[in-house]
Amino acid sequence: MKILLTGATGFVGSEILRQLFADGHSVRVLIRSESGGAKFQGRPDVETFIGNILHGPSLAGCMEGIDAVMHLVGVIAEVGENTFDRVHRVGTENLLKETKKAKVKRFIHMSALGTRANARSQYHRSKWAGEEAVRVSGLDWTIFRPSIIYGRGDGFVNFFARMTRPPMNWLQLFTMPVMLGGHAHLQPIPVADVARCFAGAVSKSESIGKTYDLCGPSPLRLREIVRTICEVQGHEVKEIQPPFKRWIGDWSHFLIPIAAFQSLLIQPKVVLVPVPFEFATVIAWLMETFLSKPLLNRDQLIMLEEDNVGDLAAAKADFGISPSEFQQGLSAMLS
Repeated sequence: MKILLTGATGFVGSEILRQLFADGHSVRVLIRSESGGAKFQGRPDVETFIGNILHGPSLAGCMEGIDAVMHLVGVIAEVGENTFDRVHRVGTENLLKETKKAKVKRFIHMSALGTRANARSQYHRSKWAGEEAVRVSGLDWTIFRPSIIYGRGDGFVNFFARMTRPPMNWLQLFTMPVMLGGHAHLQPIPVADVARCFAGAVSKSESIGKTYDLCGPSPLRLREIVRTICEVQGHEVKEIQPPFKRWIGDWSHFLIPIAAFQSLLIQPKVVLVPVPFEFATVIAWLMETFLSKPLLNRDQLIMLEEDNVGDLAAAKADFGISPSEFQQGLSAMLS
């Protein structure tokens, strides 16, 4: 089959592209500019088409000869015209319109775990709007909702891993900030398993009209995930809690820096430092205000206040995946 793939230059898209070729499919990738498709130059096996999902007219002709569409494009932070609503809803609607115009029936869509109509975060609400557009399109659709996706070259595990190495660990005085204390449960899944489901859906008619959670086998708190990332790299980890919380309540958050400093004096190791919501909100606001590409935003903090877990059973039954436990998968990734 010939497949149109959006988001092919990203971390997940690259792995899906690899598995599509392994399954014998041909692929046309949708890229926003020639420079954006530089990684495909010199590859006769990849056909490129320049177009922007935010601007419908630029998509004209992208579906010629296509049998199925895989739509992966998404953003985790709003930058310029790339707002959550424009990318996740308007962009999806533009692509669906072109798909129907070309009479292509198969549409496989990337959403996100936690997506729902009444979500607190703009990210999840915009993802829901994109899903709704897919569901009412009249196409043969499949929707995947992945949790945190990790693997070589990801932006999640590698972010925390870099923070434990020089010079970042020195600049942070061997501390590791954990937003909101890292209480929320997540279910990280290896990128190879996510890609296996996307590539497999092309030929599985039983997946039409279904929405799948894609997640790891066990829920883990964010602080457990961060601890595992540190320990797999051979670092000792110490977690600190706000001192005297029993007596002074939330005011104890102001004493966290003292506790962290004491921990470092006793024995230098990676010290997980909980960052209360109020402090994290200020940090996120400053990043949003002064950085063109903020590492943290207030919408992400909202998502970190709630568990983000799912049910793997349907994907396991239909696609035969069996994601490894996070520590095992991480050890293989960082080895």
